[in-house]
Amino acid sequence: MRVHLKKGNNYKAMKSITTPYLLRASLLAAIAIVMGLALSFIVYHSSAKVKSNAIDLVEHRIPILISISELIADLSEQERIIYEYYRSQENEVFLQSSQQIKQVFNMHFAAILAQPRFKEEAKIIAKGQQTIERLFAEFYQAMQLNEDNWDDMREILSQVSAIRIQLLPTLKSIEQQTQQTVAEGHSATLTQMARSHWLVLSYGVAIVLIAGVVSWHIRQYILTQAKNTRLALFSQQNPNPILSVNNLGEVVFANPACGKLLVRVGYHKDDTEHLLPSNFLSLRQAVSQQQDHTLVIEQSIKARILQISIYWHEEIDAYDIHIKDITEGKLAEEKVNHLAFYNQETNLPNQYKFNQDIDGMISKGDKFSLGVLAIRDYENKVSSLGGESVATLVVELADILAHALPSGVRFYQVAEGQFALLCAKNISSLALQKLTMTLTAVAEQPIITASGEFFIELDFGYSCFPIHGDDRNTLIKCAHLALVVANQSEHENFSIYDPAFIEGIERNNDLTDKLRHALANKELFLVFQPQLELASKRVTGIETLVRWQHDGAIVSPAEFIPLAEQSGLIVPIGQWILEQACVFAKQLVELGYDDIIVAVNVSPRQFSHPQFCNTVQSVLSQVGLPAANLELEITEGVFMHNEANTLAVLNKLKSFGLQMSIDDFGTGYSSLSYLKRFPIDKLKIDQSFIRDCHNNDDDKAIVKTIVSLGKSLGLSLIAEGVEELSHVDFLTLLHCDEIQGYWFSKPVPPEELLTLLAEKGGDINHLAQQQSYGQ
Repeated sequence: MRVHLKKGNNYKAMKSITTPYLLRASLLAAIAIVMGLALSFIVYHSSAKVKSNAIDLVEHRIPILISISELIADLSEQERIIYEYYRSQENEVFLQSSQQIKQVFNMHFAAILAQPRFKEEAKIIAKGQQTIERLFAEFYQAMQLNEDNWDDMREILSQVSAIRIQLLPTLKSIEQQTQQTVAEGHSATLTQMARSHWLVLSYGVAIVLIAGVVSWHIRQYILTQAKNTRLALFSQQNPNPILSVNNLGEVVFANPACGKLLVRVGYHKDDTEHLLPSNFLSLRQAVSQQQDHTLVIEQSIKARILQISIYWHEEIDAYDIHIKDITEGKLAEEKVNHLAFYNQETNLPNQYKFNQDIDGMISKGDKFSLGVLAIRDYENKVSSLGGESVATLVVELADILAHALPSGVRFYQVAEGQFALLCAKNISSLALQKLTMTLTAVAEQPIITASGEFFIELDFGYSCFPIHGDDRNTLIKCAHLALVVANQSEHENFSIYDPAFIEGIERNNDLTDKLRHALANKELFLVFQPQLELASKRVTGIETLVRWQHDGAIVSPAEFIPLAEQSGLIVPIGQWILEQACVFAKQLVELGYDDIIVAVNVSPRQFSHPQFCNTVQSVLSQVGLPAANLELEITEGVFMHNEANTLAVLNKLKSFGLQMSIDDFGTGYSSLSYLKRFPIDKLKIDQSFIRDCHNNDDDKAIVKTIVSLGKSLGLSLIAEGVEELSHVDFLTLLHCDEIQGYWFSKPVPPEELLTLLAEKGGDINHLAQQQSYGQ
């Protein structure tokens, strides 16, 4: 569909419609004035009856007679129009002709309606005309059908003819009555001629006044049309496209801006149908139901986004369509939306989007699970690696995890070192555990960035809707509580919320608060467990262990040490342990145990502290302890941090002359490359491998491998948790260097250790029958 419009066409069209009416109105006004003056002049000089009769004829009788003749002609014209439509089948001509003849008929019929004495006849004529209009509508509808209904249409034509014939007697009756009234009035007017002179004169003046009023209205109409024309020019010069559409969905007007937009998107400037809404016909009903008859929608055309405002003119059943190109605004809106709902580094949905999606899923009522996963020791990584390096690491991790997720799982970054998951319908423990294992396996692979090679540990906490809550805040809170539990677990990085978590967390918070005052209240104390050298049968070292006595009871280290690590209290507590251990080691040296080594455990958080090396050096200097008498035990978790930084710290500590050992070897994630490159002196075989090594072949094989590995690398070996003589015999056979455990001695206070060293001197032969104790 193409609409060919030239500039000014609208104005010319309006002028072509108004000019004939204006000319006719002016002509009729002039004729009325001339006739009125002429009639007044003639009647003024004639008899009063002629004057009165002329007035009566002009005002009453003649209009009725004329209207009767015109109505008869109108009925014939209606019959001609419908027969012509039956022949030509031109819809628009039929509709236009029907409307015009209807207006003309009503105008002529008004003269009869104005006469009360023709009330009954008027009812008959009006009823007949209504029937004809109904038949016209039925005929038009029948013509629109693609069916073979010619008999029905011929029946309608017959009915129209019959009604015209039925109305003729009524019209003739009115005509005869009017003619009779004219005859009667003629005789009556003879007696009124004397009184009609001034009436004729008044009539002439009235004609002049009426002509003046008509002229004034014509002038106002012209001014109004001129104003409307100026308004029409606004659409022509409007920078936004404007369309006018008829009730058939055809474009009847398009301003120049429409052509410019069409050319811009690659269409011909006259292809205005591309600017119409794709479902315009169905939208018409929606527009008609709006109170203000206005509807605003958005539609894309090529790469542009258009805002389309549709207004329905009910009185003419047509539509105005105003179009605005909002592409740039939409792009800006999308950019702002992306900034608001997505992390700019990882391009993952953020906390706001997470909250929004949770609310959406809750509103649907479907079951789903919510997960929060966090990078373990994230703050330590930031402090040791720096913010930029960690940010790069997080981006790489996010990309790896996103590609490992199964379908149906949404992935978010809700904090700097924290992510979130939304799993539709996956609320079983088995499904969530499988998902955790998948992501954990991916995250455990080394991540290589420009800053080096890193290993990441993740903790997972889950909550399920509606089991654990029916609102967003509760579900997120439960997931975070589960995350805390997973983070505190030594063997699991996965947890699903359980109401019992709240009680455990409250207890942990209470213990943490009390632990903050433990040093000041002198509730912490040290015990020492001797380490026996198998070859010389003497004590060559002792391990320092911390204990906490609160309210008369001993709090298990397995309970408060993790809390100290998580809260950061491990740093001041660890420094106190180091100081007290060095003081006791100095005492042993002064008692003559020159070559004894005191081992102190160092937590990953303590090790990564920027001032750790300075603290160790300062304590050794203040106490006056030779560095050779101090051993620092680090866990394999230390190696999970920045490799370069870890190596630098170990080298600096070794430069002091102290000993370095790896505690709980075999339970972490260390690789052989670390043992080769890092300055380690000793490996401590974890007690989990020693406990059943006299019965379990797998444990025996693992212990043999660790001892062989250590020997080949020139490292000393010490076995923890030695509680049976069979353990001693097995380890002696493997040439393990040292043992530590209840078989020789449980952890004891400093004074008991001094007594043990003085009385037994570490003689292993006196201990062969000693019974094991539970640690």
